[in-house]
Amino acid sequence: MAVAQDAPVIKSIKQSDRQALYYCDYPIWYDDWYCRFNSGMDNTVNNMNQWFFVDGESPDARATVSGKIRLGWEPRSGDLGQFDSRFKVRVKLPALEDRVELLFTDEDDNVNQQSIKAARNSELGNQEETTVAIQFRDKADSPMSYRIGFGRSSQLYARARFRQSHELTQKAAFNYFTEINYYSGDKFGAEINGIYSYAFNDDKAIEFGNSFRYRDNREDWFWRHELKYLYIYDAKQTFLFTAMIDGLSQPNYRKEQMLVSLRYKRNILRPWLFIEIEPYVIWLREENFRTSAGIAMRFEVHFPDDSLLLR
Repeated sequence: MAVAQDAPVIKSIKQSDRQALYYCDYPIWYDDWYCRFNSGMDNTVNNMNQWFFVDGESPDARATVSGKIRLGWEPRSGDLGQFDSRFKVRVKLPALEDRVELLFTDEDDNVNQQSIKAARNSELGNQEETTVAIQFRDKADSPMSYRIGFGRSSQLYARARFRQSHELTQKAAFNYFTEINYYSGDKFGAEINGIYSYAFNDDKAIEFGNSFRYRDNREDWFWRHELKYLYIYDAKQTFLFTAMIDGLSQPNYRKEQMLVSLRYKRNILRPWLFIEIEPYVIWLREENFRTSAGIAMRFEVHFPDDSLLLR
């Protein structure tokens, strides 16, 4: 049986035939595991998609699932046992005209939660927030989206978010979103998030983001200012420099933590497998802003990958 590299011809196969193309039992264990994982996810979401078809209807397109799983170790001075795992799964259902998505994640999208676990301060609303939710729009390309589900320690929540992007010049853009939400425990909340980005060329870009979040149960604003510089070394390697400061508005507009880091990300072995090495320095109020240096080492798996589909 051929291995993954022998299967570029599947690019011409229709999406509706995808499920029938999974053949596993690869001689290399991680190829076999990955193929079975994709096959299981594909079967699950397409069985789910069938629930929404009226009897006698035939689906024109198959449901799709995408996501990533990340495992890491992030030792730093004063805390050598910091391990981290994160996941995000997004399902689109053609039976509902791609207006509805199912989300399973422990990080809220668009909030740019910190990759460094030590910087996810629960006081700043950045803790791991396992979320199971349904997101829907009036139209597939509508800037307005609505979500209901469970998140933040299994609280029932609902939110409405308006997201828009403006191209200022050929190299500059401004993206923003505003939202209102209600959590059964945290009560009403709101958020404003804006990101200005500038691309120097195809390889280098800079981004400056600001976000403000309010929760009714605290009567306090969480704020964050963040600067990022991205350098794409080649098709498989990137560098990302981050400088971040965030804090609270009460009892005054004061910082709670600061972070600088340099993340190196590389694609290895297969198109779906990545490693990250991220040296960082962090200063936390709860540690009296003691300088704490560390290094994060992670593996990240992206799915699906059609290169493991065989005839």
